[in-house]
Amino acid sequence: MSIDLALRATGLGWTHNHRGELGVGVNTIWTDRLTGHDRIHHVLASIAAAVKCGPDLVAIESLFAGKGKGGTPLRLAELHGVATHWLWTKGVRYQYVEPQQIKIYAAGNGNATKRDVQAAVTAEYGHLTHVGSEHEADALALLGLAAHGYGVPLTTVLNPKRTRAVGAVQWPALGGAR
Repeated sequence: MSIDLALRATGLGWTHNHRGELGVGVNTIWTDRLTGHDRIHHVLASIAAAVKCGPDLVAIESLFAGKGKGGTPLRLAELHGVATHWLWTKGVRYQYVEPQQIKIYAAGNGNATKRDVQAAVTAEYGHLTHVGSEHEADALALLGLAAHGYGVPLTTVLNPKRTRAVGAVQWPALGGAR
């Protein structure tokens, strides 16, 4: 499973639905009218529903380290902290992945724009699921990267840059204690 956490719209990606049935999918959790605890609760409830499939790992896009307006960086860090703590309390293993590695895996370029990533992901995975937003594209690229990291790529990847992005992440061993 993969999560692209954001304040207004969080992207989720999965290889199994909440009933555990195999199938690649993505969704956007829209929170643009919610703030504070209401937003956090809405995102966590959606993550809780998604992890019912019992993922071995949840790949999460790392925090954006750039400057934001007002309290945006703090609110985003708060959301990340609460979400990862919740996953930890439920015994769900998670792994942060840097945005640059996701962009390289998706589009072959660590400086790719959101639009570039969405176009590349739609071209690569559009036959598996509908990619309706940039948030879903990020989540699906992250899902593809994680699946490839564990030896089960969702599609054939021949671009050496994209393959190197897989090796740039320290994927935890699966099984046993978290």
